[in-house]
Amino acid sequence: MSRGGWTLIILAAAVAAWFAFGHHLGQTTAKPVERPLKVYAPVPKAAPLNGVAWQITHVYKVVEKARTIIPQIANLGADTIMISAARYQENAVSPVLFNDPEKMPSAEQWREIFAVAHANNLRVVLMPIVLLSEPRGTEWRGEIKPPNWDVWFASYEDYILDMAKLAAANGVEVMTVGSELVSTEKYGDRWKRLIASVRKVFDGKLSYSANWDHYRHIEFWDDLDYVGMTTYHKLASEAGPALEALIDAWKPIKDEILTWQATVGKPILFTEVGWCSQEGASVEAWNYYHKQEATEAGQEEQRRLYVAFMETWRDVPEVGGAIWWEWSEAKGGPDDFNYTPRGKPAEKELSRWFRQRRDSLARPNAPTTSQTAGERASKTEGS
Repeated sequence: MSRGGWTLIILAAAVAAWFAFGHHLGQTTAKPVERPLKVYAPVPKAAPLNGVAWQITHVYKVVEKARTIIPQIANLGADTIMISAARYQENAVSPVLFNDPEKMPSAEQWREIFAVAHANNLRVVLMPIVLLSEPRGTEWRGEIKPPNWDVWFASYEDYILDMAKLAAANGVEVMTVGSELVSTEKYGDRWKRLIASVRKVFDGKLSYSANWDHYRHIEFWDDLDYVGMTTYHKLASEAGPALEALIDAWKPIKDEILTWQATVGKPILFTEVGWCSQEGASVEAWNYYHKQEATEAGQEEQRRLYVAFMETWRDVPEVGGAIWWEWSEAKGGPDDFNYTPRGKPAEKELSRWFRQRRDSLARPNAPTTSQTAGERASKTEGS
C-alpha cells in the first residue's frame, strides 16, 4: 500500500477514536464539580428549634435514604430535623391501630437514622402520627371515632410508648405525643395519663401538634413543654397575592395566637410550616390537591409565603421553634408542585433564614427554650 493510503487509514482511525472516546473527555472536564455538603456546628441544646421535616413512608432502603436526605437538610443550615412515621387504622371508626412493618422502621433502622441525624449535628423531633389505610371518602385522622374509646386509647398508648422508648434509647431531644387528632382532644384526662406514662420512659421535651384551627380547645398543654401547632391558615382569597398582602394577612392571626399563648405560658413550636408550590397555596395551604400543576407563578407564591412567615415570626420570643414541611428524596425543581422547597426559589429563602437564625444565636442575650416564653418576652422588653 502506498504512503498516501496508510496516511488516510491513520487519519480515519484517529477521527474514529475521537468520536468514540475523545468527545467524552471534553464532557468530563466540563462537568461541574459537586460541592461537598456542609455540616454546621451544633447549636446550644436549649436554642429554638429551626428545622425541616422528613416523612418516612416506607422502610425500603430507609437508612440509605436517611444518609442522603439528612445531610441535605443539614446543608441548608437547619439545626433540627423532625422525623415523622405512622401507625395505621383502616378508617375513622376502626377499633385499634396496627403497625405496618413495611412502613414503620425497625428498632435497628431507627437507631441508624437517629445516629445519622446526630452525626450531622441536628437535634431530632420525633413525630409519630396516625394515618388511615382505607379512609371512607374524605375522612382523616382528625375525625377518628372508634366504637370504644378505652380500647382505642390503650392501643394508641402502646404505640406512643413504643416510640418514646425508641426516642429515649437514641438520645432524641423532642417528641410529640400526637398530631391533629382533633376528635380525641376532648378527652383531656386520658391525654394527661398518656403524657405521664411517656414521662416515665422519656426524659426529653414533649409536645403535641395541634391543627392550625384547634389549638385553643386542648386541655393538656400544661403537661407539655411546647405548644405545637401547624400553620395552614387561609392567607388570601385568590391565587398570587403580593408579599405585603400576605404579611398583612398574618397580623391578626399572630395577634390571636400570641394573646392566647400568654394564657398558657409555653413556647410555641410550629410543627408544620409549609405550602405547596401551587397557584392558590395561600388560599388552601392544607390542600395539596388544590391545583396540581407546576408553574412559575406557583413557585413564586410558595416563595412569598415562606418570606411572609419569616417576616411575621422573626425573633418573636414566644416562639420556641419552626419546622418546615417538608424535604424528601423527590428532586423538586421547576416540575414539582408539592410541599418541598427543594430546587425552588423557596429553598434559597429557607437557607438564608437558617443562616440568620444561627447568626442570631451569636448575639448577646440569644433566646433559649429553657426559659419560659414569658421570661424571654420580659428579657426582650427590658433589653
